[in-house]
Amino acid sequence: MFEQELENIQKITVNNTIGNTSSIALKTVLESNIPANIKKYFRGEVEWLLYKEKLTEHHSSKFNYQQEDVRLLREQMDIMLVYHYTFSREDFLKTLDTCAHFLFNYLCRPQWTLESYLFEEKNSLSLKELAMKFRFCSDYPYYWTVLEKYLVGKNKNEIERDEAARLLRRIDAEIINTHSAEDMAKMTVPFFEFIGFVHQNAQNGGRGDLPTRALIYFFEDKKINTVSQHMLKLREQGKQSLLYDELIEALKDSFTQKSFSIAEEVAQVRQPQKKNFTVLPISDKDKYSIIKSLFGDDETKYIVMMEKVLSSASWDDAGLSLDHYFTMNDVDPFSRDAIVLTNALQSYFNNRESL
Repeated sequence: MFEQELENIQKITVNNTIGNTSSIALKTVLESNIPANIKKYFRGEVEWLLYKEKLTEHHSSKFNYQQEDVRLLREQMDIMLVYHYTFSREDFLKTLDTCAHFLFNYLCRPQWTLESYLFEEKNSLSLKELAMKFRFCSDYPYYWTVLEKYLVGKNKNEIERDEAARLLRRIDAEIINTHSAEDMAKMTVPFFEFIGFVHQNAQNGGRGDLPTRALIYFFEDKKINTVSQHMLKLREQGKQSLLYDELIEALKDSFTQKSFSIAEEVAQVRQPQKKNFTVLPISDKDKYSIIKSLFGDDETKYIVMMEKVLSSASWDDAGLSLDHYFTMNDVDPFSRDAIVLTNALQSYFNNRESL
């Protein structure tokens, strides 16, 4: 599907970086006229190499390497080592080929790519390793933002494969709940920008449009079947590619043709069962304080969130929804009101499961 674009982005990158020389420093790659996500991938590759090399260091030393000024100096040295790392031509071209294929997969199907790439053959990853892996994934940064806050908030130093996959799906589902055509289209901006760069800088050019088939894959990856089916119909009608503005119009058309919203489609997948949250063990005084401090004094927002959380199958799932709300709304999970609400919800689920 992107055979020509894959070839072109590699040609453009070579011409703007290593050219015909036998080697190139990362410093030169970072200063060249190539897409930012390619630069970050190459930097991530070098940082990963340094990270793996440091794992083999002999750690039983009488010297205090954790002393603050020593640690800062070592960090500065690491930055300089990364910055001046030199790729041989063979290593550069090999890394570029891997990078180009990875980016097209990630831009087209981010959730699927992350689930396949992050863990590979492992069943769990440390927070440090996960952070290193996400250095390669500069597009769609909200995945790492939410995952990091979740792990830090839970005081977890590692995460299991299944839990990470569930969180990635939950992150997308929460974002999809905005469900306006413009918001949905904005999710594809990194993809369009990358293709736009390739088309603008390639000799055979292009309009900066994306194949309709790629957009079908993108929305299938988000589990938005109403949109992917609409894209499929457009393709069957002869619309083989779309510009960004055309995608917005197609999404608007897709929404108006449906009798239910995208948010409702996501809700159907979850198969929620509404619960009566008035039975939560929270006093009226605490409830008003929670609505004011955690929900911007918006009772409707509180009601919607409680219905969503209490529709979860278990406290584990409910806790994920609550953590996601805290993260996306900059709520301190250790504030008094957040703790009161969390304890009340956990008590509700524990009592329900004991019946």
